[in-house]
Amino acid sequence: MFPFLLIIVVLNFHILLKAHFFFKILLVVHITFTTYNSYAQSDTIWVESKYNLLLTDLIDQVEEGHSLRFFYKEEWLDGIKLKVDERTNLTALLEGVLPQYGLQVITYKNNWIIVNQPKREEGTENLVSDIPVDFIVGSYEQNLNRKSVELSGYARDGETGEVLTGVQVATEDLRKGGVSDVMGYYSFVLPAGKHLIKLEYLGYEPKEFWVDIRSSGIVDVELYKKTVELKEVTISAVADDANVKGIEAGKEVLSLESIKTLPTFLGEVDPVKTITALPGISAVGEGTAGFNVRGGEAGQNLLMQDGALLFSSSHLFGLVSAFNPDIVRDVVLYKGGGPAMYGGRVSSVLNVNLRNGNDTKYKINGGLGLISSRIVIEGPIIKNKTTFIAGGRVSYVNWLLKKVDNPDLNQSSATFHDVNVKVKHVINKSNVVSVSGYSSADRFKFVSDTTYNWKNKGLSVKWNHIYNKKLLSTLQLSGSKYLNEVFDKEGVGQFEYSSSISTLNAKFDFNYEHSANNKFDFGFHSLVYVFEPGELIPGDNNPNVISKNLDNERSIESAVYLSNELSLTPNLSLVYGARYSMYTLYGATTYAYDEGQPKSVDSIVDTLVYDNDEPVQTYNGIEPRLSLRLLLNSKNSLKLSYYRTIQYVHLISNTTALSPLDFWKSSGPSIRPAVGDQITVGYFRNMHDNVLEVSVEGYYKEVHNIVDYKDGTTILLNDKLEADLLQGFGRSYGIEFLFRKNKGLLTGWLAYTYSRSERLFKSAKYRENRINNGTYFPANYDTPHNLSLVCSYKISRRFSIGGNFTYATGRPITVPVSKFNYDGIPAVLNFSERNQFRIPDYHRLDLSVTLRSGFKKHKAIDGEWVFSIYNAYGRKNPYSVFFTQRGTAYKLSVLGSIFPSITYNFRI
Repeated sequence: MFPFLLIIVVLNFHILLKAHFFFKILLVVHITFTTYNSYAQSDTIWVESKYNLLLTDLIDQVEEGHSLRFFYKEEWLDGIKLKVDERTNLTALLEGVLPQYGLQVITYKNNWIIVNQPKREEGTENLVSDIPVDFIVGSYEQNLNRKSVELSGYARDGETGEVLTGVQVATEDLRKGGVSDVMGYYSFVLPAGKHLIKLEYLGYEPKEFWVDIRSSGIVDVELYKKTVELKEVTISAVADDANVKGIEAGKEVLSLESIKTLPTFLGEVDPVKTITALPGISAVGEGTAGFNVRGGEAGQNLLMQDGALLFSSSHLFGLVSAFNPDIVRDVVLYKGGGPAMYGGRVSSVLNVNLRNGNDTKYKINGGLGLISSRIVIEGPIIKNKTTFIAGGRVSYVNWLLKKVDNPDLNQSSATFHDVNVKVKHVINKSNVVSVSGYSSADRFKFVSDTTYNWKNKGLSVKWNHIYNKKLLSTLQLSGSKYLNEVFDKEGVGQFEYSSSISTLNAKFDFNYEHSANNKFDFGFHSLVYVFEPGELIPGDNNPNVISKNLDNERSIESAVYLSNELSLTPNLSLVYGARYSMYTLYGATTYAYDEGQPKSVDSIVDTLVYDNDEPVQTYNGIEPRLSLRLLLNSKNSLKLSYYRTIQYVHLISNTTALSPLDFWKSSGPSIRPAVGDQITVGYFRNMHDNVLEVSVEGYYKEVHNIVDYKDGTTILLNDKLEADLLQGFGRSYGIEFLFRKNKGLLTGWLAYTYSRSERLFKSAKYRENRINNGTYFPANYDTPHNLSLVCSYKISRRFSIGGNFTYATGRPITVPVSKFNYDGIPAVLNFSERNQFRIPDYHRLDLSVTLRSGFKKHKAIDGEWVFSIYNAYGRKNPYSVFFTQRGTAYKLSVLGSIFPSITYNFRI
């Protein structure tokens, strides 16, 4: 792998340095040969080169190979390049290119070609034309030689004023153009003169205008969303053919519009539930936080909101997303390590980007639902310069718990709230600063007894800077904290327990565009972790509980990375790079073990205590990344990717899904970091003008040093937990199928995944360090078959219906296989090997109906009613199966009823 990357890097820089010389030599030989042979056979001169070519070089070669002469002024043709993609007639080529530069070609006696400027009107510098222009940019006095000029500006949403990323701005023939960057800025070079400029952006009305550009200048543009679309519903926030032409395999980009296509649960639009309907992504079941990607654990997903780390993606144990949909711009998911700029998790990267506020006028939108309500306020602080957006949600879900068919749950209570605030300030066209903050809290009281609290806080400051049209940077400072609390302040059993993880993150990323076919990303990251594994404080009236406070741990994870996106040919492109990361643990308490015995509490021979600033253990490694795309044609492509990622922190949990009692632990002397390697191969095809898309992806993933615990281990407040943890090997593999319809009255997708996720814990030396006798066993979240069908049908301009069907194989469990009586104990259960049985399969149907307000152009409130049914046929899907002491089995179903809901969404 590394020799291959080295060769690519060397060749790439060699080409950059020597391109002009070699291209010119190759073109001289090639064009002379082809034009000579062509002319010898006929009067037609053919040009077959596929390289960029100076027009003056072409003329010189043609004159040498034929009895032709060209007459022109050198300044007319200075810098004009031709790009010949296929065998082209020379005359047709010149007649198609020269008019763009205010020139024309005239043949004389078949052998003489004269290049001349057309006549201009007296007293004006404009070409003779009756076409009115929308913009006049610059002046000819600033460009006396009529050289090529630069057109630049910002692309914005005409209604909200928010900058738009990915807008295509190009001349009518698409020969010249550019795409707006993350700041909405675009720029490209074109000849001086009149041009018809076209703008295109998915979900917005296309726009075109005439510009007379005389010298370099700025034209800011605005686009407006399609207000009525009878034959199209947007599923993706990217270009129609991005699935075929995009380079990275396993990448999903979802806009808010696509997220809204799924039926809601009790009126709540949920980005997390949307991604679990895609192939390769699953959730354990209702009432579970987190999600699993390609056989990975929930703790192996990197979660970010506007760049700030999050450690929980859900409220109410997974019933509601942690992300407020009204403030979300888009969701980007990489089913793997992703580009080299990401690291720290071995399964996936989920980045939720928040939108900016309206910079021209104030707006309010929100929704009133059966379990929660939400509101978002946005507008300008300084018009066209400083904006804000603030949103909040609050829940009232206790009535739902009363309907749950479980006496413990229907006597409990739950609530959550969250707040988002974001401010953006445009300093000038080269500098933009934004600040975003997030705070959330969940509270669950179990049967009027124990109370569970978990909280998320995050703050991010970002500075985008444009050095020039080729180089830009993003400096980001962020911090976050995830806190778990469990307490009982009533009765004689009073106590308080808490654990947390805090982070402070600094990132400095650069993007350098050497050319349209050669782009570099590089940067530096540093991340500080503070682990508080647990503290127990007994109540005043509870003498049976002893206070305990586990030692905190601190660590620093740093990384540098370099990535290059390179188009080798029009059909072959790749992204390759590497990330070097280093991790150091500071100030912890560790243990030394007897080397002649298996690691356990009994084999501890020494306790080692380190000061807060004293390094305990350092790990480092190189994480190569490679993605390759081969375009078979404009509608078909093959993709190949390889990712290596290193995860230095581990989620410790004895439950299948995330819970408030989970906590994170650092790698150290006895716990090594997890190392993941994943290979993906995919075929992508679009049909019927990108209306239909089909993809098939296969993957194989290995993870070394995954963490599991010995049978009977106590996780909570265990100061010697590392002695009870084992590290082993994990593998997962599968094939993912996706069929999606993107346009028309009926839209949606069908996703199917066959996958396996297995674990292996074997020790050649000690049987005590084995699980399942040292053989492979299914992971807790191994579900071989997953099927999702998502449909949305637009009946009329105001009325639409949607449906979502989900099926999954039941997850693995360990069950008692025999029992016997002993010393008066009614039954002693003998359990099977780990995860050798499964709970019943999971399936569910959701339905929704949306009624929008009238399409009156001017109205005070724009609203819609959403009626939904969750679990339409009342399936009692099992969350788990548990056993009494006598071995009697019981099935727990968190949501076993039909849940109708009604929500009113509004926009003022």
